[in-house]
Amino acid sequence: MASELKCANCGKIIENIPKHCGEDMVYNEKSGQLECYMGAECGYMSLDELLCQGCREKCAE
Repeated sequence: MASELKCANCGKIIENIPKHCGEDMVYNEKSGQLECYMGAECGYMSLDELLCQGCREKCAE
């Protein structure tokens, strides 16, 4: 997995791996994205979309 997950907006290190279907998402080295442990067909997230809690809260305002 990538050594550190960073917020795509501010660059802050993200300490908690996002979850999908109640489990931690896994990093797919071939696609370069986080995927549901059940497979990309279930859910995925590009690292370019990964935001820290602070940036998510700002976007929600």
